[in-house]
Amino acid sequence: MTKILITGASGMVGKHLVDMCLQKGYFVKGTDIRYDERYSEEKYWGENFDFQHGNLNNYQRCLELVDDVDVVFHVAGVKGSPKRAAEQPNDYFTPMLQMNTNMAEAARIAGVEWYVYTSTIGVYQPAEVFKEDDVWKTFPSENDKYAGWVKRLGELQLDCFETHYGLKNYSIVRPANIYGEYDEFGEESTVIASLVKKGCNDKLLSVWGDGTPIRDFIHAEDVARGILMSYENKITEPINLGSGDGVRIRDIASIVATHYGKEIEYDTTKPNGDNKRLMDMTRANSYGFHPQVDLETGIKRVIKYYESLQK
Repeated sequence: MTKILITGASGMVGKHLVDMCLQKGYFVKGTDIRYDERYSEEKYWGENFDFQHGNLNNYQRCLELVDDVDVVFHVAGVKGSPKRAAEQPNDYFTPMLQMNTNMAEAARIAGVEWYVYTSTIGVYQPAEVFKEDDVWKTFPSENDKYAGWVKRLGELQLDCFETHYGLKNYSIVRPANIYGEYDEFGEESTVIASLVKKGCNDKLLSVWGDGTPIRDFIHAEDVARGILMSYENKITEPINLGSGDGVRIRDIASIVATHYGKEIEYDTTKPNGDNKRLMDMTRANSYGFHPQVDLETGIKRVIKYYESLQK
């Protein structure tokens, strides 16, 4: 039985990925710096799942985690909003760089069969459409440079392994703007989770900027699906994971405001960020990847999940 290590198992993507791998009959070792109570449910009591606490900034711990696995899905990251990354970049950049380096090197030393690295849309420079092969021709956006560069360096490390050791046993996925019902709904939450929280609790639905920026959103469940596909198809070229369809922030706000019967207030003293961030999905589509959770359904799932937390 193939044994898969999933880092960030308590996160939005990690939770979906654990479930998908178990449903496919894999043995799953989940690790995260925090334990999610969901893993106390009876369906996780079987012999095919093991959760282990893991601080990936500790290289020795990374070596222990990969010791007996065949595959690594490296999904863990340091959660941070663009505002935090801009004002307190070292809280994000250094630990992220360290954990990426630790996990990749530990996996190489252990001789794992396959390694999937979760990068980000932030590696791209602003453009009409983001194409995978354009990354190294440009620089990350100034609005996302710390996250963009640290994720690029994670990609570069795997390229380094290929050049130095002849290793080509890895996949790189670059998700668009991820959202989902397992967000933490805190200060570092995603755009959609933040709007849902405001819609539920505030008198007005306040939106940063004028709401005109266009974004490509993908549900965490679909990201997990793309990660699993990249391993099972042994995809060795970077692939975007998104919808390929742009939606304005004000359209997201409208869906949430309509649900809660709230008026929208645009705070134009706050920055808009890049005008447009849209994935080219040609390559991923050629491998059979197509998102299965449409945006409106996904937002309703986030709303339902958040409201369940308030009971």
